[in-house]
Amino acid sequence: MLQDSATVESNFQRFIDRVIESESVFYLSSDEGVANSVSNEDEETVVLVFWSDRAYASRAKSVFEDEYLESEMTLFDFLYRWLPGMSGDGALAGPNWDGNLIGKEIDPFSLRTEIEERMPPELREKYEERFNELTNNT
Repeated sequence: MLQDSATVESNFQRFIDRVIESESVFYLSSDEGVANSVSNEDEETVVLVFWSDRAYASRAKSVFEDEYLESEMTLFDFLYRWLPGMSGDGALAGPNWDGNLIGKEIDPFSLRTEIEERMPPELREKYEERFNELTNNT
């Protein structure tokens, strides 16, 4: 069942708003790794799926064969560790995909940019300072 583009975009915008508000991102993990899917646009591309709320992640669990648990990471780790790593691996992000694994597929760098542009200036500054501290100490 395909969703209309307005619903997909609404789910995407909700993801951005809620992860900024909560400073948390949810995903499904198991012994096999992080829940992922094949891109609807390119069967060679992997899409790692993330949610803005634990309940959204929980609803998607039944689609996967492995036994996944809802896991949580900080927004900082998502922006500065996960997304750059995914970009380096050539994977896409699937924010707030529904229980049928339908949703927007986005380049990790583009997702990071969209989130950062919508962050309140004080939060963005806090994250940039923390990132600079981490990179200057290594």
